[in-house]
Amino acid sequence: MFLSPPFLWALFGLLLLGAEFLVPGFVIFFFGLGAFLTSLATLIIPPLRSALGFQALLWAGLSLLTFGFLRKRFARIFHGAFGNQVEDEALGSTATVVEKITPDTPGRIKYKGTTWRAISYTETLDEGERVKIIERDNLTFTVTKEDLWQ
Repeated sequence: MFLSPPFLWALFGLLLLGAEFLVPGFVIFFFGLGAFLTSLATLIIPPLRSALGFQALLWAGLSLLTFGFLRKRFARIFHGAFGNQVEDEALGSTATVVEKITPDTPGRIKYKGTTWRAISYTETLDEGERVKIIERDNLTFTVTKEDLWQ
């Protein structure tokens, strides 16, 4: 029972679904789904239990089919909240300089109650000055004087 193909495919699918939490990209999920569907097929159709090569082809085919047809639909449901949404929200927003910023030395700004590393390409920005966020690279904001945007 525990070494039967349906059980092993279900276990393999469970391992792949668990691996999805470790590897970003929402791809491994569909290989796990393919393994679960292969497990179901070998449970329903007993002659498949002895055809390991066909099981592997079935798994690969089902994985690719679910990936091709369901990824976009599932990605809309299971999307992260960090990515571009936060970046777009910050662009054009106002922040306050809390540590002097020069073209040669990064400083810090206060934005949404937290301080962030900030740079300026051509301006020196003093503590307390209001700035606009014009770019974001990971956790570093590029800022410019607020009065340039008015």
